[in-house]
Amino acid sequence: MPFLRTASSGEEETYLCSHEELEASYARCRRLGVPPELTQPRKILNPTELASRLKANLSLVTLARHIVAPICHRKDYLYILCDPELVALKIFAAPEVLTATKRKGFMPGTVFTEESCGTNALSLAKELRRLVAIRGEQHYCRLFKYWWCVASPVKDPGGRTVGYLDISMHAEKELGLAAALLQTLVARIEEGFLLAELRTCQRNGAAPAPLRIPPEVAERLTAREREILKLLLEWLDDVEIAKRLYMSIGTAKTHRWNIYRKFGVRNLRELLAKLRR
Repeated sequence: MPFLRTASSGEEETYLCSHEELEASYARCRRLGVPPELTQPRKILNPTELASRLKANLSLVTLARHIVAPICHRKDYLYILCDPELVALKIFAAPEVLTATKRKGFMPGTVFTEESCGTNALSLAKELRRLVAIRGEQHYCRLFKYWWCVASPVKDPGGRTVGYLDISMHAEKELGLAAALLQTLVARIEEGFLLAELRTCQRNGAAPAPLRIPPEVAERLTAREREILKLLLEWLDDVEIAKRLYMSIGTAKTHRWNIYRKFGVRNLRELLAKLRR
């Protein structure tokens, strides 16, 4: 995966919750009457309630399916997509992993609040409004004791949280790598929302803000990268760019991330901000 941002051990520590943050969560769980011996989620929505949530969050689910589904074949990772209220909308994993986790109560409709599941990465990501990593023994309930998890908010172009994405795993040594992967996936989903908004503005005839490519950056771009940058600024995504230029989607992604690196940005939102200065 050429666009994956790796995490150093120092960065990994910043994702982990402090002792005070964990203790605050444990205290909330005790007040809510959550039993530490809990082994199944306490709340799972019925199919009718879930269908309503899926309809309300269709854009988020569609983007996540497009971005996460192609890489969810790994048997040691479980990807959980939630709405802003921490209701699981979609769970991505290898078929055998999905079967095993469903027996434990992890399925679309599962509610990952502290009241339902005790301390977990998703509930902490919502409480702390940032990417969170949590080790197995740091969970409040037995339900997650053998899971190492990272979770992050997903935001729209206006900065409003539209959902949460979690990666859960058993392999503790991969916590930093999972956090880096999560950041990449969230950035791509957020770019999808931004592209959709830009296209809507374009269809409505809104005049785009003037863009300027710094000369020192322009001279570092290859001819192919300049071509792809032009298409990025026409609000094309990787799939559309790949079709337009007769290349693989993976190659389009690699060029896009090389462009970001040369501009010193991490995503399309930052790129546009830099070009509008």
